[in-house]
Amino acid sequence: MTQATIRARIKTVIDTVSNKGQTHDYFRWVIDESEFLDIAATTISTVKQVRVWLIDYVGFAAETPWISRSANARRVHTFILHGYLGLDDSAETAKTMAVLAEAVCDALDADATLNSSATSSSRVPCQLDMADVMWYSKLCHHATIALAVAEIV
Repeated sequence: MTQATIRARIKTVIDTVSNKGQTHDYFRWVIDESEFLDIAATTISTVKQVRVWLIDYVGFAAETPWISRSANARRVHTFILHGYLGLDDSAETAKTMAVLAEAVCDALDADATLNSSATSSSRVPCQLDMADVMWYSKLCHHATIALAVAEIV
């Protein structure tokens, strides 16, 4: 198990969510608007919109059991998942983003060990925050999901 294995499994789980848009296994950066739309836009019910999830790896904290040095040490990896949805008040996209973010959390929480990529004992449930932001030149709903995943090393 490595952070790369865990990252790949997180992407697989996000990809099970219906109508979630594009998913990228790292935080994407682009220079111009056309590149931005290539990585962030998708068509849902004939409407092209910003709808994307990005997986950002923050780092890890090493833990060594204090009872016994021979016990397994762990690395607790922290990921921040960023979900963006283009804001359209007439389409009630705030509600749509809340539903999508909750569906992503539900999918991750349903796979607590990330298909055995993580230890089940310290995979904490998702922590969700939401805000509205300008992303490139688009006003978007932005969901951030903090995810801590432990591996035995």
